[in-house]
Amino acid sequence: MLVKMRRQVFDSLEDTALGGACFEPFIPKIRGKNDTVKLQVYKQLTTGQKALFMFNAYYNHASQSLAEFYWWSAHFLAQPKAWAEIKAGLRYFKADAMLEVLEEMEGILQARLNPNGFDVSYKDLDQDSKLHSSVSSLNTIFHEISPATLKRIGACIRNSPSEFLQLEN
Repeated sequence: MLVKMRRQVFDSLEDTALGGACFEPFIPKIRGKNDTVKLQVYKQLTTGQKALFMFNAYYNHASQSLAEFYWWSAHFLAQPKAWAEIKAGLRYFKADAMLEVLEEMEGILQARLNPNGFDVSYKDLDQDSKLHSSVSSLNTIFHEISPATLKRIGACIRNSPSEFLQLEN
């Protein structure tokens, strides 16, 4: 399920924007859909597209705010297959710094794990100053390294375009 993109658009995009441009066509296919539909779309993707898909599914939500970073990290970590796929995607792109951030966040969240699974709320950060401090520090790093991660992803797409898209003249 390769995304079609005009060569002129491909050539004009900055590396930091290329990943988003390759992911965006999938949004209407998954937004508001049930997990079965999302899985069907996902199964049709190449390895590179899967890496891009999972990273963007996480990043597009987690990058919005400190609370979103906390909640979406917990949300995906509570789904072990999805969390593993996000981390595998970062390994695919050799985005080691971002992978380290996610693994640190994983440690913070696992320390809060209760017997019934993850019970997280946006309010947790307001109610627990230690948690707020550790998540806030990690969120700062997350935002500092995001441009380099996006650039790395774009460079990977540029180096192997046929794994991500179909170029048209």
